[in-house]
Amino acid sequence: MNRSRFFAIFAFVTLVAFCAVILAFVPRFDLAAALLIGIVPAGYDIWD
Repeated sequence: MNRSRFFAIFAFVTLVAFCAVILAFVPRFDLAAALLIGIVPAGYDIWD
């Protein structure tokens, strides 16, 4: 695994952790949907 791939995965994990903290403190369905709309394309971009 090269360095740029490592940093991309690290950034994605950090994004998911940040969004999880937001959802833990503000548990709303519409907020979860909005965060999921942002997380899914980022995950797909890393997977591709």
